[in-house]
Amino acid sequence: MDSFEPPLVITAISDPDFEGLVSSALFTQGWSVVARALDFSELQRAVAINSGSKLLVIFSTDLPGATARDLNDISKVNTLVFGFSDEIGSDRGFANISPRPRSPEELLLVILENIRATNSRAPLIHAPLNISAQVIAIGGVRHSTGTTTFAINVAQELALMGAATLLVDANFQTPALATLLDLRHLAGDSKWREVSPHFSALELTQEKLENFDELIKEAGERFAKIVIDLGSVTHLASEISDRRWSAKIKIWASRNADDLCLASNSELLSQKALEDFSQSAGKLSLRPKLHLLKVQPPLKQSLTSKKLDLGLPKFQTSWSLPWDPRSCQSAIAERTTLFQVAEKGALRKEICAIAQALGGKSAK
Repeated sequence: MDSFEPPLVITAISDPDFEGLVSSALFTQGWSVVARALDFSELQRAVAINSGSKLLVIFSTDLPGATARDLNDISKVNTLVFGFSDEIGSDRGFANISPRPRSPEELLLVILENIRATNSRAPLIHAPLNISAQVIAIGGVRHSTGTTTFAINVAQELALMGAATLLVDANFQTPALATLLDLRHLAGDSKWREVSPHFSALELTQEKLENFDELIKEAGERFAKIVIDLGSVTHLASEISDRRWSAKIKIWASRNADDLCLASNSELLSQKALEDFSQSAGKLSLRPKLHLLKVQPPLKQSLTSKKLDLGLPKFQTSWSLPWDPRSCQSAIAERTTLFQVAEKGALRKEICAIAQALGGKSAK
C-alpha cells in the first residue's frame, strides 16, 4: 500500500442528487467533505478557510455565479479543481469538463485513477488518453481461465493480418508471457521487444508503470493494435479504489480500452465468478465494449459468435472456444503460438476468427 493521503474535498454542485452521489461515494472511501458550496461565493469562502490544506474542489458547470476565470483563480498549489458537466451534459463553456458519472463506482474510477502521486505537491486529474491504436484488454473471471493463451494468440493473429501489434503482460501476480514465448529478461527491457514481423511484446513492471502514460502514448503511435493481458479481473469493481501500483493498469484499461474480453469456462466456480462480475460491473459505466470468451468442453462448443442472451446485458458478444489441450501443450513445449504448432486446429481457427471480428478487417 502506498502513502497516498487523500485531500480535503469541497463540493460546489447545485444539483442535490449529484452532490449526494459525490459526497457519499467519497465518504465511503474515508475522504472528508469539509464544505458543500451552493454558489461561487460560498466556494470562495470554503477555499479560503481551508487554504492551509491540500484541497480537491469538485464542481458542476451549473454552479451559480461561476466562470472559467473565477475557477482558474482559486486553483493554487494545494488546490485541484475538477469539473463535471451539468445534468444535460453541457460544459457551458468551461474547459476540461468530464461527463457526469452515473454511479459511485464510476465516480471513483475517474477520481482515484488520477490522484495517485505520493510525492507531488498537488495531484493531477486528466482525461482518458486519446491514442490512435486499438486497445484490446483481456481478463479472466478468476485465475486459470486461459487469458494468457488467448492474449498471446489473438495478438499473433492480428499481427498475421498485417497490423503492427503490441502484446502487453500486465498480469503482475503471475507474469507468463516471457516464459511462454521464450523471451528471456523481457521484464528488464525498457520498452518492447520484437517477437516476429508486426508482433512485439512488453512486460510491465512497477518501475515502468511510473512512466506508463508516456510509454503507452508512444506505443499508440508505433502500433495499430495493443493487446493487454490483465490476468484475473474478479474484483474489478472494487479495485478502482485500490491504491496499490498493481491496480493502475486495470483502472487505465477500464477507461481507455476499446474492447474488454472476459474469459470464463464451464466450471461451477467460474460460472459463479462470472455472475458476480456481471453484477458488480453493472454498477460501472465501462468504456470498453465487453465480450465473453467461454472455453467449452468437447461436443458442446459453437464456433460462431452470437449475441449473448444469458441475462448479462453488459456483454455485447459471446464466443465459445473449443477445448484443445493437445495444441496448447504443444505451443507451450515449443515456446510459440498456435499458428506455429496447430495452424489448422479448431482452437487456432476460432481465435483467428475472433481476431478478425475484433480487428475489424479480414485476414490476408
